[in-house]
Amino acid sequence: MSHDSAEERFDTLLASMHEQLGVAVYDGLMGGGGPPELHDPDRALGRLLAGVHRQTGAAVGQRLARRRKKKLAGEQPAAPEGCGQGGGTMLMRRPAAVRLKYREQALDMARTYWPQDLVQILRDAVDFVQDLVVHLEEDSLPTGSCQRLTQVGASIGQVLALPESPQFPVALAGYDYLETVESDLSPCALRLMSEVRNAQQLLESELVPHLLAAEVSWLGALEVAQDLADDLDLAHREATALSAAVKAVEEVSTDFRGADLRSVDLEGVDLEGIRWDAATVWPAEWEKRIWKASLAAESDRGVLIVGTEPRDSTVPADL
Repeated sequence: MSHDSAEERFDTLLASMHEQLGVAVYDGLMGGGGPPELHDPDRALGRLLAGVHRQTGAAVGQRLARRRKKKLAGEQPAAPEGCGQGGGTMLMRRPAAVRLKYREQALDMARTYWPQDLVQILRDAVDFVQDLVVHLEEDSLPTGSCQRLTQVGASIGQVLALPESPQFPVALAGYDYLETVESDLSPCALRLMSEVRNAQQLLESELVPHLLAAEVSWLGALEVAQDLADDLDLAHREATALSAAVKAVEEVSTDFRGADLRSVDLEGVDLEGIRWDAATVWPAEWEKRIWKASLAAESDRGVLIVGTEPRDSTVPADL
């Protein structure tokens, strides 16, 4: 292994360790109810630790910056970060106490990024335009096609109501749990909206005017319709990626099988829909209430789902 390669790996390891330390400290504080009230000696120690962490981060950043400057200008740029790739796995590694603490906000965020079935909306649009391409290849235009295209434009335009900027303020250099959730969702939404804007521009500025012209250019309309079908297909793929990212957030906000929740203050927390099992440890004063409010999952043996109302009897413990 060359010296440069070894040094680069070392820099990457330092950066990763620094980030993981920040996440661990943040999760430890927030999972335990937030930063404790500090007395004078604590403040001095806290300032010292914060200063060390900042300086370490600055040093790591400087090393990586020097590394980048040494690379050749003609080097191929890195591939763009994948949408939600591994995001659910990374979120699941965060402490159960933190996932439960921010569960409602994370689910609200997921609903904001997925207000309806955008995959189906775009699938319907792709199917219609592909069917239109078949007709245009035969120099024909079904009755009501322009009106239907207007409806397609309006339906896919709903995608543009997705958030374009962070819904939660950045906190503690990216260690905040909700910021991490949003970092899994936002890039997917932005790429989806970009593809939909391209499709809308093609539809409204080129295809519809072609079809409304006194003399329809069948070849011109066909070429534009084929391009529109391609753009909509790309948008459909991005919608599928966003759907997967949203489902991952919902999963980590719901799956607490085997989690140790003894230290979590459950007062006021919405527990409905949480999945748990016999290995999940609840606070002692909540255990009986949870058993009574839970039902066995239909598809997963041994898994229980918290309902809204307590029942007269508990679920058998041998599930």
